[in-house]
Amino acid sequence: MSRTSSLALVTAAAVTSTALFAPAASAAETPELLSGNVTWNIKESFLRYVQNPFVGSTITASDGAEKVEAEGKVVDFKLPVNAADSAFNDKGEGTIDLDGAIRIEGHKGAMDIQMSDFKIVINGNKGHLQADYVRKGAKPDTDMDDAKNDDKPIVEFDVKESLVPTAGGKKEIIFTPTAMTESGVDIFGSSYKLGVPMEDSKVGVSLDFKNAETPANPNPSDQNGSTSPAAIGGIVVAVLAVLGGLAFATTLPQIQAMLGQFLPH
Repeated sequence: MSRTSSLALVTAAAVTSTALFAPAASAAETPELLSGNVTWNIKESFLRYVQNPFVGSTITASDGAEKVEAEGKVVDFKLPVNAADSAFNDKGEGTIDLDGAIRIEGHKGAMDIQMSDFKIVINGNKGHLQADYVRKGAKPDTDMDDAKNDDKPIVEFDVKESLVPTAGGKKEIIFTPTAMTESGVDIFGSSYKLGVPMEDSKVGVSLDFKNAETPANPNPSDQNGSTSPAAIGGIVVAVLAVLGGLAFATTLPQIQAMLGQFLPH
């Protein structure tokens, strides 16, 4: 075999070894949801109505939900995010699972609204808040049968700003206005029109994401699919030995430079 051919084979072996044993690139992972909360005011005028003295309402937030008050009146509900049961992609789409339950009783028990198992669902530029609900009775001016449903959208909204996850970051967005869905009308009464934006309604989302994880072993030689530079150099030397040109080849400047990249100094 000619010296030129030997050199070509050695060079090819080194390049192939490097390619075969180079560390595999890992795909970027979507930052994991850490915690957060969602606020929902149903509709500002509705909360004012149920807190009028003649309605005599009892408003209860339980199972992690909180009432947000201003000047002694409930103006919002805060629901904690259940990160473990939430699923989010890198586009900010998915389901945000929420803890908490809300109950509104009024008119001496003639109206009883119970909601639980809340979720925020984002799909493209559309979103909604859904829940399980039980309604018994209604407002005096509304003739409605009792109702019960699970996992039904209650209000919907346009997603004008995405919830794209950011490692170690925080996302805070208020979606307003919202519009009642068919189930929303079923809960709160026919005085609210299906699909008509309610300017005094809002859903606020606040999310915290985990920091990017640091690899447990930053040494590339110990990663899957990788081989140490010394090992690669050994492969090249072995190829030279098989070709029978070890002594000659190691004197060539090209081979010396190549081996210098892999063998320890």
